[in-house]
Amino acid sequence: MKNLYKDLMELPGTSAHEGRIRNYMEEFIKDYPNYLIKKDNLGSIFAYKKSKNKDAKTLMIAGHLDEVGLMVKGIKNNGALEVLAIGGLLGEVFISQVLYVYTKDGLEIPGVIGSIPPHLKTNNKVDIENLLVDIGASSKEEVINLGIEIGDMVSFKTPYLNTFNDKMFIAKSIDNRFGCALSLETIKHFHDIELEFNIAIGATVQEEVGLRGAKTSVNLIKPDMFIALDASPVNDLYDPSFDTKLGKGFLVRVYDPRNIMPQNLKRYFIDLANKNNIPYQLFISKGGTDAAMAHNMYEGIISTTIGLPARYIHSSAAIASYDDLNSARMMLFTLINNLTNKKIDLLKGGNLIEDL
Repeated sequence: MKNLYKDLMELPGTSAHEGRIRNYMEEFIKDYPNYLIKKDNLGSIFAYKKSKNKDAKTLMIAGHLDEVGLMVKGIKNNGALEVLAIGGLLGEVFISQVLYVYTKDGLEIPGVIGSIPPHLKTNNKVDIENLLVDIGASSKEEVINLGIEIGDMVSFKTPYLNTFNDKMFIAKSIDNRFGCALSLETIKHFHDIELEFNIAIGATVQEEVGLRGAKTSVNLIKPDMFIALDASPVNDLYDPSFDTKLGKGFLVRVYDPRNIMPQNLKRYFIDLANKNNIPYQLFISKGGTDAAMAHNMYEGIISTTIGLPARYIHSSAAIASYDDLNSARMMLFTLINNLTNKKIDLLKGGNLIEDL
């Protein structure tokens, strides 16, 4: 199989500009005709396989297509581009960075957010609303003639790289092409396996700007259980006391501000991981995932996240571990193989699952 992770992490796609990633996933899913392709009206995409069981429950697994980045919000008379943030970003990320403006005609126009030399600098604060993209144009008219418009995506073009020891990888959008690629691996792995529950595997749009595609796609699929696949930040290099670390296993997201993991689901995850020798780490998060949107829809959907720890997310380059990726994959595959309609019902009711 070609390197799904490299392909997907190198594609550009901020919120509302996810078409390249969605097209890649759709072409992949077409090779596995046991699935139907389902899309919501915002562009989220899922491979759906219906069980032969008449009373089947539905398991939904979702990465998200979009990454953080910038959008053109204005063109100055001198040819500089004003930008706004798409997703949670710090201005310091962009200083002295080469970026590309993506036009509706398919052009990729390079530019730079220049670092003002210390001789000329009067303010050390870096606010995104004060940053300008310099594409080398000399006038607003020249920029417009290139086809650049308000609303165009501005993104990095960081290559996917292995570290010197091949234990880790570096990429711009580990958050969250990890979830997209693992979804595709899961589609391939289970395409010929009969499950007693319905399964929908894919990715949502506009997660980085408010979990929007999670709401619309959950309305489409109507799952009984929802698993988000997402990357989460660790800071173990700068802070050795940081609770979670690279190389120590996937993240069991015990808490985030909008989704506290139900205790029966937490116990089920931990027991399942322990029984199958899958490394994991308990994780307390300050941010959220699509599971936060899914869990309180309808009468309540049992929802959580299988997380990949990653350093430096929401920047031009992040780093993650292949061992952690493997543990996330193992946990997802083990979970799918272990689940039954009865277990989904028990989890929904807050009951413990004693028989694994």
